[in-house]
Amino acid sequence: MLEDSIPMHKSKPPLRWIANWAGNLASRGILDISYMEEDAYTGWKYKVNLFLWNTFWPIYDRWGTVYIWDTDRYWERTGMVDPDYFPPWDFEDEETGDAFRIIRAGK
Repeated sequence: MLEDSIPMHKSKPPLRWIANWAGNLASRGILDISYMEEDAYTGWKYKVNLFLWNTFWPIYDRWGTVYIWDTDRYWERTGMVDPDYFPPWDFEDEETGDAFRIIRAGK
């Protein structure tokens, strides 16, 4: 999946390295929070991980490296999606230009 991604660096290396490290801490914190919420635990470990998330995620979001998945590159590389596979839209709204597909249940 990384070979189909485009990295977007938001800063130069020394600051970017620190921000990516902060993103690792924040990601671990939010993962632990999600596990604790499943168990309905809201003790001190929950609060510590919440502090990690709230402190380090804005740093990563501002100066870290973000990867954007290029779906066209993926489809060209794997050949999984044929543009002719999807049927055309059944209805298009003239005012908004939104397209709809009519779902025929049971057919």
